[in-house]
Formats: sequence, C-alpha cells, structure tokens
Amino acid sequence: MSRIFRSQASRSMRLEQIPLESMSRRSTTDRSDFNDNASNASSNASRRPTINFQEIMEDLPHHERETGERLRRHLQFFFMNPMEKWKVRHQLPYKLVLQVLKIVFVTMQLILFAEMRMSHVDFLEDTTTVMRHRFLKEWNDDRDALQYPPAEGRYSVYDDQGLSEHLSFLINSYYSIRNDSFASFSYDVVSHPSGNLGAQISFESIPPIEVLIDRISNVTVNNNTYNFDIREVKDTKRLNLTETEVFQIGQSDDAVRDILATRGITFLPEDALKISTVQFKFRLRTIHYSPTAGDQKPECYKISVSIKFDNSRHTGQVHVTLSTVVSYVNVCNGRIIKGVGWSFDTLLIGGTDIFVLILCILSLILCCRALIKAHLLQIKTSDYFENVLKNKITVTDQLDFLNLWYVMIVVNDALIIIGTVAKISIEFQDFDNSLFTLTSIFLGMGALLVYVGVLRYFGFFSQYNILMLTLKRSAPNIMRFMTCAIVLYAGFLIAGWVIIGPYSMKFRTLAESSEALFSLLNGDDMFATFYTINDSNTVIKVFGTVYIYLFVSLFIYVVLSLFIAIIMDAYEVVKDRYSDGLRAIEKRGCLRDFVESNPPPSELGSPTTRSAYAPSNLLNLVFNHSPTR
Repeated sequence: MSRIFRSQASRSMRLEQIPLESMSRRSTTDRSDFNDNASNASSNASRRPTINFQEIMEDLPHHERETGERLRRHLQFFFMNPMEKWKVRHQLPYKLVLQVLKIVFVTMQLILFAEMRMSHVDFLEDTTTVMRHRFLKEWNDDRDALQYPPAEGRYSVYDDQGLSEHLSFLINSYYSIRNDSFASFSYDVVSHPSGNLGAQISFESIPPIEVLIDRISNVTVNNNTYNFDIREVKDTKRLNLTETEVFQIGQSDDAVRDILATRGITFLPEDALKISTVQFKFRLRTIHYSPTAGDQKPECYKISVSIKFDNSRHTGQVHVTLSTVVSYVNVCNGRIIKGVGWSFDTLLIGGTDIFVLILCILSLILCCRALIKAHLLQIKTSDYFENVLKNKITVTDQLDFLNLWYVMIVVNDALIIIGTVAKISIEFQDFDNSLFTLTSIFLGMGALLVYVGVLRYFGFFSQYNILMLTLKRSAPNIMRFMTCAIVLYAGFLIAGWVIIGPYSMKFRTLAESSEALFSLLNGDDMFATFYTINDSNTVIKVFGTVYIYLFVSLFIYVVLSLFIAIIMDAYEVVKDRYSDGLRAIEKRGCLRDFVESNPPPSELGSPTTRSAYAPSNLLNLVFNHSPTR
C-alpha cells in the first residue's frame, strides 16, 4: 500500500510540474512582450510632440500667425540637406562644389609642396652629413644611419691625446675645405675676388674659428681637499692662426696644444674639473642646385657649424656633437644662362597656389555667411518663441543653429590660406627653416580638415552615416572612460620613468617613457623593452619585468577591451535604432516639434513646394529683437 501511495504521489507531482513550467514560460514571454510594448510605447511617446504648436498658432492674430508660418518654413528649409534644397529650389550646392574642388587642388598643392619640402630636408641632412665627415675624426657611415637599438655608442673622446687629434683634424679640415671637398664650399667673407665664389682668396682673408669655453672660475687642491669656486665664466676666443701654424698642426697633432696654449686655451688634466663645454664655431657658404627640379635655380646658403665638446658630467667621457644651421642668403645667387624662362613646373606650382587661394577665400566667405545667417535665424526664432509662443527654447535647441561642420571648414580655410601665403613667400626665395615647418603644419592640418569636412556630405546618405553617429553617441562615454584611463596611465608612466629610467634607454626621459608604454599598449616592441633593461641591478631587473607584465596585462586585456566595448555598445544602439530613422537616435526638443507640427510636402520638387520655400515667402533675416513689430 505504501508503494502504491508513493507512486501515485510522484505521478501527481510530475503532473503539477508541467503546467508550472509552461506557466513560467508564458509569464516570461508575457513579460518580454510587455517590455517590448513598453519600450515601443516609450519611443513613440518620445517621438510625439510635447506641445501642440499648430493649435497655439491657430489662436494667434493674423500677422503673428503669418510670421510663425514663415518662420516654420524657414526653419524647415534651414534643416534640409543640400540634396533636398536642390530638389526644392534647384539651387546649386556651391559649398559642396567648393569642397570637392578643394580636395582635388589642395591635394595637388600638397604633393607639389611635399616634393619641395623633401628636397629641402634632404639638402639639410646631406649638408649636416658632409660636415660631420669633414670635421669629425673617424666618423663613419654607420653613425649616419638611424638604427634601433644603436649599433655604436655616442661619439666621444676619452683622453688628452684623443682630444688633440680631434682638434688637429678639425683645424686642418677647416683650412683645406675649398681644396679637399667635392662641393662648392667657401668661407663666409664679405666679397670674393672678381665676384667669383670659386676664386682663390688669401690666407689672411679666411675668417678665424671662434672658440666658446664654458667653465667655472677655479678649482684648487689643498691637502687632498678640493675647493670649488663655482662662479660661471664664459670665454670667447678667436683662433687667428698663421699659415705656418696651420702647416705645423697638419704635420703633428701634438703641435695644436702649444699653439692653443699661446692663445690662452689649454686642456690640461687640472682643467678637467673646470671646463664644462667647449664649442668651435665657424661659417661656410655653398651653392645648392638640383637640375632634376625644373623650377629650381642656383641658390646660395650659409652654413653655421658648431662642434661641441661636452664635459659637463666630468666622467672622463667627452661627448662630441656637430650641429648646423643652414640659412638662405642672396649674395651669391646664380642664374641659368640657357633655358631662361618660366618652366612648366613653376607655372604649375604658381597656378595651383593661386587657384587654391581663391577657392579657400570663396569657401571662407560662404561658410561665414552661412554661420551669420544661422545666428540671425536663431535670434528670430528665440524672440518669436519667447514673445509670441511664450515658450523659451532650450540651449540644446539653440545649438542646433550652430553648424560645427561650417566652423571646421572656416578653420581649415584659414589654415590653408595662411599656409599658401607662406608657401608663396618661400617660392620667392624667403628661405627660412622654421617657415618651412610652419607652412607644412598649416597645409597638412588644413588638408586633414578638408577631408574630414567631406564626411558631412556622406552623412546625408543613410548607408554612410553610421560612422559619425557611432562616434557622436560614444563620445561622452569615451571621454569619461579616458579620464580614468589617463590617470592610471600617468601613474605607470611616472613610476617607470623614475625607477627604470636610469637602467633602460627606452625610459631615459619622460617623453621616451610615454612612447615606450604606448608601444607596449599596441603590442609593439615587447621583447626589446624587456631586453633593454640593464641587469646590473637585480632588483630593478625584477621590478622592470613585473612592471611590464602588469602594464601589458592591465591595459591590453582590460583597458583596451573596455574601450572597444564602449564603441561597440554605441554601434549596436545606433544599428538597432537606425531602422526608425535619424530622428529616433537624436533627442527631440520643442524646436523640432515646432518644425514638424506642419510637415513639409512629400513632393519637394513640385511647383507648389518651390513657391512655398521661395525667399519671398520666408523670413527677412534682419537683426530685430521684436519679430511681431
């Protein structure tokens, strides 16, 4: 009996479980349907206007209602895209045409400028390379190549004999530069004999080398006690060497010590703690001419050379560096005897610059005009809403009148105009290295903004607008996330620079530390970062290894993944709501409700629509605070 009772009880329990499970599934389905209906209802409610402006306008006096109708049509036309405006008025989108033309001709201008810029930079680098090979003893080609990690250490001297050999080599090279170099180098003198740059000049006319010595006042030793007088002393000497002294230096490197000592320049062992830096400065001139460039004529440049012996650390290793400053001079310019005239390259460069200048000025005028008209329309709208409709528009609605795309176009037009004017001045021989750099920055940033500005017109097509909508929606969350990530990154940056910096070439400075961490963040150069940490200090080696492991694990696996997740979340939201149109993604305000209270005709190209949106049927945008007067 007990077995029978248990079996019946188990059957009844199983029978009771079936409807419970089905009921739970039905309840889950009902809840999801309810949530979907609620979300649809909420979205429909958000799309419904909060204020019935049509009823309000019907109760207004005739002249105020007519002004409201004109304002509404004006706003509808204002928020149309260029394609819709073309259908309504058959009005050529001048700004769109100008942007397309700007892309073509600005790109052409940049290509021509980049070739000139490359030629200029190559000339500067080649000149510096020649100076190093001419004036630095035992300088080799391996030091000219940029290698990472460097194949050789810093160029230095370590003893008095090495210093004498380098100084002797420097002086001999300077006085024989005209005869030993396969280039048109000359000395920086006021005038050359017979006006010929290649003519020989007397030895006495060669400008002397300037020596700048930066040292402290004195160091004395008394009973193994060092007394330092650390007052800074800056001495300037001029090496007015005779032809006999130069010949002696060429015969023996040791002769340079005695010759310099007669002029108060000594590099004795007791001077090692006094002297911080010694610089040898002189100036040369050269002719630069490249027949491969059709628009280039022979040009004269002055080369200011500075060779620095750096003993500021007083470690016994004196670092030697050579720097040059190349400047344009118009004293020894040449001219082309045959083939004189305007070459095709010159005409092409000049014509492109002038055409780009005209395009940017027209674009700047049109965009400024559009921004001013939008501001006047905003004033009219605010006054009408506040004085007639008794409903003040919000700041968000007011910002709808500010077209940031036009602001960006105005900025890139200004940049390109400034860069083009500077480029034209460069082409008229106003040579300046800093001017070259500023011109490239202005033109490069202007071209970047030109290409970005074209994305606005892609946004008018539904299939190409998802990028801008995703960036716009994810921007606030990205800014908040980046604030926390930058604080964490700064903590790792400071710790790595302070602790690992003395033991790794990749963390030597704060900027280099940031570059190393950013490379690690992108998965680049990981092994080299581990390898370059000096293992002379075991604690630092262990700490550096753990530090890199922790940074890579945290930023690549966590921070970078969260960053991508934020963008993907915004993309999913935009994609899900895209079927409802662009208006469903944007937040609505009373301004949009007013504009859509009487929707525009569906047939934008009909004569009735063209007549309704004619300039005579819209507002007259004159600055007036009271639209009802």
